[in-house]
Amino acid sequence: MIEWYKHPWSEIVKELNSNTYYGLDEEQIESLREKYGENKIVMPDTKGLFYLAFIQFKEAWILLLIFCTILFIYLGIYSYGIISLVIALLNIFLIALEQYKVERNIKELRKLNLGMARVIRDGRTLRIPSEELVVGDIVIVGQGEGIPADMRVIESNDLKIDECSVTGENFIVEKYEFKIDDRELSLSDMKNILFKSSSVAEGDGTGIVIAVGMNTQVSNIVKLLLKGERKRESFGFRIHRVVNAFSIFLVGCFSIIGFILKFTFHKSFYYSLKTGSVIFLSTIPQAMIIIILLIGAILLKKFKKANITFKDLSSIEKFSKVSAVCTDKVGAFSKNKMKVMKAYGSNGLIDINEEALKDGINESLYRMMNIGLLCSDEKSAKTNEENSVKNLVESSLVGFGAQNGIYKKELDKKYNRIFKILFDGERRIMTTVNKVDKKYRAHVKGATDSIINRCTHILKNGLEVEITEEDIKSIRDADISMSNECLYVVGFAYRNFNYEPSIKENIESNLVFVGLIGFDNMLKENASNSIKKALALSIKPIIITDDNKLTALAIGKKINIISRLQQIVSGVEMDNMTEEEFSRIGEKVSFFSRISSQHKVNIIKALKSYGYITAITGWKLTDLPALKISNVGITNTKSKIVRKLCDIFVKNMDFMNLLNTIENSRKIMNMIEKIIVYIISCCVGLTVFLMMNVLFDLDISGNIIIESIWFNSVIMFLSALALMYQCEDEEGDYVSSVIDKSIIVENSSFVLFGGFLMGTLSFISLYISNLWKSEFPFLTSISILNICAALFVYSFSDIKFFKNKFSTTIVIINIIIQLLAIFITSKFLILFNLGYWKIFFVCIALWLVFCISYKFHKNQYV
Repeated sequence: MIEWYKHPWSEIVKELNSNTYYGLDEEQIESLREKYGENKIVMPDTKGLFYLAFIQFKEAWILLLIFCTILFIYLGIYSYGIISLVIALLNIFLIALEQYKVERNIKELRKLNLGMARVIRDGRTLRIPSEELVVGDIVIVGQGEGIPADMRVIESNDLKIDECSVTGENFIVEKYEFKIDDRELSLSDMKNILFKSSSVAEGDGTGIVIAVGMNTQVSNIVKLLLKGERKRESFGFRIHRVVNAFSIFLVGCFSIIGFILKFTFHKSFYYSLKTGSVIFLSTIPQAMIIIILLIGAILLKKFKKANITFKDLSSIEKFSKVSAVCTDKVGAFSKNKMKVMKAYGSNGLIDINEEALKDGINESLYRMMNIGLLCSDEKSAKTNEENSVKNLVESSLVGFGAQNGIYKKELDKKYNRIFKILFDGERRIMTTVNKVDKKYRAHVKGATDSIINRCTHILKNGLEVEITEEDIKSIRDADISMSNECLYVVGFAYRNFNYEPSIKENIESNLVFVGLIGFDNMLKENASNSIKKALALSIKPIIITDDNKLTALAIGKKINIISRLQQIVSGVEMDNMTEEEFSRIGEKVSFFSRISSQHKVNIIKALKSYGYITAITGWKLTDLPALKISNVGITNTKSKIVRKLCDIFVKNMDFMNLLNTIENSRKIMNMIEKIIVYIISCCVGLTVFLMMNVLFDLDISGNIIIESIWFNSVIMFLSALALMYQCEDEEGDYVSSVIDKSIIVENSSFVLFGGFLMGTLSFISLYISNLWKSEFPFLTSISILNICAALFVYSFSDIKFFKNKFSTTIVIINIIIQLLAIFITSKFLILFNLGYWKIFFVCIALWLVFCISYKFHKNQYV
């Protein structure tokens, strides 16, 4: 965006060949549209729910289920066909619905292109669709109307705008036509610019269109959002790949079994095909996607109760891999609060207690408080999670003033503000001009160096005298002294005028120096411990602060993150570095002082080039580029726009809280990996059991489909719940896994060995039951298979049994349910069958020993 706010509106009108009274000629419209584009934000085509469902049919396991459905219907086994079709459709629907949520967000954005605009063309006021506007059009806006394009204000009649949709700020902004001299300005501070998609709350005004369509600020936000959403792959799609991989494994097994049946047992092709289809339908992990998504929904809800909102399971996965966290000092390591601790004036350094001064405020401090309160937009001493250091300073001044009988409301009423010059990163000062009696005074506060460089006089004992080198040295010494005590130092100055100055004048010169105030942004009690924990988790902490380098060094030493000044880089230093220079030292730097939003982008790029998986915190719209380029964006803002573009929303930005969340995310992803391996292992066990039955010519096809549905839903869901709750009590140095088919490949020996033993043990129980001519051979084998699956979860704990009582309770409930199901099926007759209990106890005892001794990823635990 061209920095139109810096230029007078008359120059802009002239530059764009327009006219404030007559507007554009009709002849100019087409050429301007060709040059600058249409006033339309281009949206990608959205896909409907049915389309998203339809494309799921390309998945291998879905195609195989459809084939089974057709075969069962052809063979007249309609019940199996219906079951096969329902399983396929249910999984398709869940994955499509997950992706449709993204498409629905895109549909909502299309509303940005709607609306009408009042425009002046050929000297006439017309109402046209906003899509027909071009750069250079003169547009009139009034109360209740939407802003149809980005515009520079020409005339403001008490014009107040609600621009939350663009800036994210939840308050009404007053707009004016004056130019603003600044280097880097946030969108919310562009008081002479109107943004597309905002609306007029009060008043009316006129503006000239400076950007349309894809060049507007809201389009930049839309592009960021769409880029992130389009690149995001749903968790369900990756689980599809796991099931596909297992399906291919099953097809390979069936091919071998079919070959054996054909050439060894001389079975017909149709028999082999029918048997293979029944086994496939029975053994496919049909409920795995449903279970993972349900577990994910439970986890996301649990996080939300803890005031942490993840976008989806993929966001938890990304956060679990983070190896570098870049965050602001305020909120993460220090409290969202400041207090006045020391002051420096004509009488030297003054120690200030938390309470009101016993002997009252001396003249220098009284003057500083007046300047600080008048040169402030803060209304009260209340703070919030989004506050920057500048806001905290202003809140602290309001509170300290009130303690000592100096009230901002009274000062504002007594000394009417004429105008304000905003704070910016280059000047590092803020100025307001107020009417004082019959004269005018500029009140200035900001960084010590910036204030000193603009001062020609100093206030001593109530008199203005020329500032000397000795005075400057004393001021700098006081600044250094307070900085070394971890204080944030602010300078105060003023300038008197006999006339009403203009904003175009060089007001911030020939100032009178008044003094310095040192503010303590108290460190949190856990600040030092959080650094230790970060290092223990192999996470590099990067701290961004608005303090000067000396204060940053003192704080860095206090929390044991840095030991020397060279480990701190300031924004000015970054501006004077080449990319090569920064890349050489960037990895060694842990503290960044007074940097801009662009610097944050450079820091994230550098960290990623070193191989770090990055996370960064931010809450302003100017932070969006850094938030999006980072692997994980974290925010605590109330702005819906920033929240939508970030992966995580947290109420508490405390660094220890972030580290605990990363640790929990690692445990969760490890748990999801366990659930996937557990389900696939159990399915292998069921596959082995059924294939052995086929090879030994034991016909159990009449009951196996019901058993497989029970096996895939009740047993596996309860076991997954047990693993979910147990993950909270697991200990160890977890390395986050990529959730895709590689999990099965990497753990193939565990899956095959565990599944083979489970299936073999169940088949042996069936074989022995038949040898003993037991009354319930099938129920005996199925009960052992089900109990083995329920107990198999103990192979996924880091100790013999679960630590979590809830997990243990779920396992016990699961076992009881399985036994009850067997008892009810046998009409409780199996309870009195001695042969059943002999086989049952021997097999279960052997399996339990196996489960508590053979652990999944046993070597990862400490």
